[in-house]
Amino acid sequence: MSLIGATSEAEALLYLSQQAPRSRVRQWLAETGGAQEAFARYGKAPAWPIAEIEAQGYRVATSPDAAYPPLLRHIPDPPLALYYVGDVTPPPGPCIAVVGSRRCTRLGSRLAESFGREFAEAGGCVISGLARGVDGAAHRGVLASGATGGAWAVLGSGLAQIYPREHRTLAERIVEFGGVVLSEYMPDVRPLPHNFPERNRIISGLAAAVVVVEASRRSGSLITARMAGEQGRDVFAVPGAVGSPVSAGCHWLIRQGAELVESAADVLTSLGYEVQAKAEPAGPPERLAPVFNTLSGTPMPVDEIAVAAGVPTGAATGDLVQLELLGFVELTPDGYIRALR
Repeated sequence: MSLIGATSEAEALLYLSQQAPRSRVRQWLAETGGAQEAFARYGKAPAWPIAEIEAQGYRVATSPDAAYPPLLRHIPDPPLALYYVGDVTPPPGPCIAVVGSRRCTRLGSRLAESFGREFAEAGGCVISGLARGVDGAAHRGVLASGATGGAWAVLGSGLAQIYPREHRTLAERIVEFGGVVLSEYMPDVRPLPHNFPERNRIISGLAAAVVVVEASRRSGSLITARMAGEQGRDVFAVPGAVGSPVSAGCHWLIRQGAELVESAADVLTSLGYEVQAKAEPAGPPERLAPVFNTLSGTPMPVDEIAVAAGVPTGAATGDLVQLELLGFVELTPDGYIRALR
């Protein structure tokens, strides 16, 4: 059979990837000794030829190509092909995956943004899945840093089927600011449930380390963490409140050997990067300290704050309003927490 337009090993591999599961294609390659030979024996007209991919504004890389991310070549089950928009040139700094719950808390969202911003400021990139919650917050943190090329989004669907739909603008901004949106699925593939666990091996495979910010015991982020361990990547987890369902997965990871971290600086230091010490932010006025000192990242209602601070409820309410106006605390649906500064 002719190669039907496949003029190189890379193109033949791309076309095979469109026609059978990865395991079948790898079997064909082993039988024939190469992608061109396998395509000649088993292939058929491609669903998405190179010309059509480029006409849609997408690019493609297979493992023989220089554009294929080096770290990804060596995982146990690398993608046969990657479709992408943006720049896949790795940045000079650390590439770190930040993942977590789609239903994260406000504190979890702020933490993910903080990790994304600080990793990007360190000259690295943040890899995540463009999902709601922690993923999207991490990407937004990168964009807020002003750094270029720092956000990499890995989809569980094709590039023409951005999911969730409300993150289409976020995907466009990632590319606009020099990052990349990529997928192993053909551009028209819909976001099917089984795609996302498969996608997670790419998130971890592109990274030197994985940070889990918030996760339940059944979170897909734990799949990413497990795959990271199998790929020889470092795994970090952020602890939360005891008994909090959204932190139960992080606590389980820590018990399994993941390193406990509270900040991006903890991660960078553990990976061997030099971190410049930041000046300690000024604290609240002394008269507000009794109420402020009772707060943490776990929400507390006003009456509990008043008891803990040893002040009347009315006085505690007034102090909390002042602290919120000064930017030291935030009001959440479950009570007040310290603001990240």
